[in-house]
Amino acid sequence: MKPLPMSEKFRRYRRMEEAATGAVARLKLTWSRRRLVAVFSATVIALGLILIIVIAGGIRRQDDDRRTIVSDASPSTVRLASRAHNETLGFGGIAYLSMPYRTDRQDAMELLGSVYGLNLTYIPGVDGAAIVDKAKPLHHYWLRAPELGCWRAHVDAWRYLLESDFETLLVLEDDVDFDVHIHDIFDVLSRQMQHNRIRITPPTPYEKKAAPYGLDWDVLYVGQCSDANNDNRIDLVHLYNDPHAPSREDTWFHFIGQMESLGIRGSDFGKMRAITPSWNPVCTMGYAITRKGAERLILDISYRGITAPVDIDIIRKLQQGIIRGYTITPPLFSAWRVDGAKDSDNQGLENNQTEVGAGNRNGYSTSLKTSARKQLVTMLDLHNWDDVARVFPERPNPTMTPDQEAEDKEEQRKADIEKTVINRAWASRRLEMAQTMEQWGG
Repeated sequence: MKPLPMSEKFRRYRRMEEAATGAVARLKLTWSRRRLVAVFSATVIALGLILIIVIAGGIRRQDDDRRTIVSDASPSTVRLASRAHNETLGFGGIAYLSMPYRTDRQDAMELLGSVYGLNLTYIPGVDGAAIVDKAKPLHHYWLRAPELGCWRAHVDAWRYLLESDFETLLVLEDDVDFDVHIHDIFDVLSRQMQHNRIRITPPTPYEKKAAPYGLDWDVLYVGQCSDANNDNRIDLVHLYNDPHAPSREDTWFHFIGQMESLGIRGSDFGKMRAITPSWNPVCTMGYAITRKGAERLILDISYRGITAPVDIDIIRKLQQGIIRGYTITPPLFSAWRVDGAKDSDNQGLENNQTEVGAGNRNGYSTSLKTSARKQLVTMLDLHNWDDVARVFPERPNPTMTPDQEAEDKEEQRKADIEKTVINRAWASRRLEMAQTMEQWGG
């Protein structure tokens, strides 16, 4: 092979050098881009994680800020809260509304009161059709007769408070159920209400001395059918521990969503409740009212007229800021249902209802840990003759004394022995006679 000229060799080496240099440069550029992409990606991921942690931490801090769990065990707080163990749960009185003809429900309420140590005052319901036109409030034409009667009965309850010397009154409808630990539940509530984080003014000396739930509210909802939060003031919520709160499974689905929006989630169910400013509490199944609240409600839902069923009109006053209220979630009172005509005095039968219904034996309620109505059946259960048999074992002859029974038993034992001896002798004698007859050929 003919050797290349020197200049040709140089050019070839030069091209090889340039190719190698270019390859190295391209490799460095590719590696730098990959590293840049990797670093950039890692940075973005890290910042994302930090942002998530910050947001989650903010939410958690927000929830933690709401968890104003009062554990005040000072003598004054404990002493005031202990009033929840009296026969009116620490309120001035407890009244329940019932149509005069619903003696079945009145029986049930008086039974519940007696078993669980509550003094209940019966306030008769009103037939709206019987109210004379002159006594009806302005704009009453918005209401059906049953709704008008419901309004009148609640106004009568508010008047009952004003005519008494009470500061507060707990008003119940005649189909409520509650937890068997109702006194303990209100004891816990009192401790929280004495120090709740959302009241506007500090408690007065009188409240600290004589008002277990304060007096800075007009209505205190403890038995709403449903509710909705004030989305503009979701920050105003006070969460607290209650060992008698219902589990998630026992809580009505509507309240589950509301509680989760308030910061009660997961394992909190069965342990916690919330106190919130009242915004949209539907129905008047269970609520407390102060004297000032009764005055305001009579003014705005009687004196000035009415524009909707009483519970809806109260909601309007709450949202307008005309009255002030607190709502406890999940509620402390629930409706007792038997799935029949007995479930309502204001509505007709639904498609899946019967005239008779299931009856109290198969009745049910929701959002309670331990139903008082179900438990009272067990509490009053009695098996008298089984108890008598355990204390006084059955004897063959109850007219005899124990000594006479022992003597009679001994004589019977001797008679049994004598009978056994005679039977054995007779059996032996028959055997002998059989053998003799056999010998004689008989």
